[in-house]
Amino acid sequence: MDNVESELAELRSALQRANERFEILDKRLAYSLDGSNEDKIVVNNERGSLDLIGRATNYLHWGRLKSQTMDSGNGLFSDSCWNMCLDIYICGLKEERVTVSAIAHSSGIPMTTAMRYINVMVQQGLIEKTPNPADNRMIFVSLSSDCMEKIEKLLTSSPL
Repeated sequence: MDNVESELAELRSALQRANERFEILDKRLAYSLDGSNEDKIVVNNERGSLDLIGRATNYLHWGRLKSQTMDSGNGLFSDSCWNMCLDIYICGLKEERVTVSAIAHSSGIPMTTAMRYINVMVQQGLIEKTPNPADNRMIFVSLSSDCMEKIEKLLTSSPL
């Protein structure tokens, strides 16, 4: 019985993704027919925040599942920086603040490696660190506006 319920859940999920894809393609077709730019992406109007959160969450879960299934402790199938960015992105859309230590911990990689990656992403302008005014020992991270735009473009263009 559990197997049947599992299959039904997978089919429902596939149908939902297919319906979302149909809507996206319909909108692209409407843009191209009225002479608008076919690749135009209007994040706040075409795709709502909840949809972007859902897409980002799907990618984050997929990345973690892939890593857990394929890795044997060597990190070959890990997308740590991407997963950290997605995690920060999701928290940002939910208007939740995230600390450096929380994002490093949730990455699933050793803390020192995660901290090194975070510092590199800060240097490259992908994420920003902000001290907590209530507790100077705690540092918040957020995506830069440029990184956020890039992630939104990827999420709205993705087939998932």
